[in-house]
Amino acid sequence: MRKFWLTLTDARIRAVLKALRASGPGIGELVKEPAAAPAFFRPLRAALAAASAAPASSPAASRALAAAEDFTVRLENFFSYLALHKTAPDAPAREALLYLQRACGEAPGLLSPGGRAGAAAGIRGLCAGAHKSLALARAAAGSSPDGFPQNLKFSSIYSGLDAVFNAYESCAEALFKI
Repeated sequence: MRKFWLTLTDARIRAVLKALRASGPGIGELVKEPAAAPAFFRPLRAALAAASAAPASSPAASRALAAAEDFTVRLENFFSYLALHKTAPDAPAREALLYLQRACGEAPGLLSPGGRAGAAAGIRGLCAGAHKSLALARAAAGSSPDGFPQNLKFSSIYSGLDAVFNAYESCAEALFKI
């Protein structure tokens, strides 16, 4: 009951959940049009910044808010990088983004008394799958002798997306500890 009450009353937790819920479906749209990332993330970052002024109900809520801010900034930077280089995500990046969409959808379950453990396990599995896919793709890009500039660009893309997952995992862990 306490977690349900916190979800309703704590502005920090509400802002974190809103950012994660919006990011899931937003990823699909941003894959099609990465240049829209600043416009998409601006209101989410503003809501997170406004929530940081609200009193914290727990240290975990503050950690979740900080991790959500980091997550949204890193995800925006990832899509902005794609737009800057006029590059579409390749198959490993698209696969990782699908994992991220699903993981974002699991986030509200971290506050559910009966579903916390299942949601946490699901998120860990999705993130592990994405990390593995990105590591394999980064290794393949690094070992390929052909197309060095293209390989370097995609290696940077994979590293950036890996950092997005690290930020998401920090946020999920903080939500789980509330």
